[in-house]
Amino acid sequence: MDSVKTKTRKNLDTAFVGEIKAYFRLLSFAKKAEEEGYPQISALFRAVAEAEFVHARNYFSLIEKVGTTEENLKRSFENETFASELAYPEMIKQAWQDDDKAAIWWFTAARNADERHANLYKHALNHMLSERMTVYYVCSHCGWIEDGILPETCPNCGKNKEWFKKVE
Repeated sequence: MDSVKTKTRKNLDTAFVGEIKAYFRLLSFAKKAEEEGYPQISALFRAVAEAEFVHARNYFSLIEKVGTTEENLKRSFENETFASELAYPEMIKQAWQDDDKAAIWWFTAARNADERHANLYKHALNHMLSERMTVYYVCSHCGWIEDGILPETCPNCGKNKEWFKKVE
């Protein structure tokens, strides 16, 4: 019985990854079709992307459980800390060995951003207790997050403030 559950869990993970990759792939295809002057094809790609997102969301609901806000903050802090301190350094090391400069840059930017995310989670519990509302600004190039003040340039990748998306 456990092996069946284990196999099903692996299949759910595989299906989720496949669906979420399809979602992003199809959004990229939609953008290209729009640029090439095919709005009807772009709409089709976006519609199928939305359906793939629904599939991914459904699989995700079977894979991941949502706890209390405090539990979710702690878990998110742990995940970001793992990524920035263990996972990305290994990926960066491998990219250096493979001399893949683009991967080195993106892994490093993601590691830096995830370190920042962990710090934001660490402080979020205090915000929750004080009922402090914070405005966040997310760099749409590298994923860096600033809280409270929109920076002139991204501290991580150097893009100007127009690259930031306000999230409330």
